[in-house]
Amino acid sequence: MGEWKLNEISYLKANRAACELCGHPIARRYWAAEFGGVERMFCSQAHEQLYQSYWLPRYGQQAVD
Repeated sequence: MGEWKLNEISYLKANRAACELCGHPIARRYWAAEFGGVERMFCSQAHEQLYQSYWLPRYGQQAVD
C-alpha cells in the first residue's frame, strides 16, 4: 500500500515526473508505492491497483527490475 506525497517544485530544475501506468504528468501531488524495492509514482490510488493487478501479471516482474 502506498501514500500520498508532494513533489518538489523548483524553478531551476525541470519536473519530468509522470504516472508509471498512464504517463500523465505529475505536477505536485502523487501516489507513491513500492514495487521490487523501487518507489513508483502514480497519479491515483486506482492506477497503483491497476498496475499491481493487471500490468505486473501481464508483463511480468522482469519489466520492473
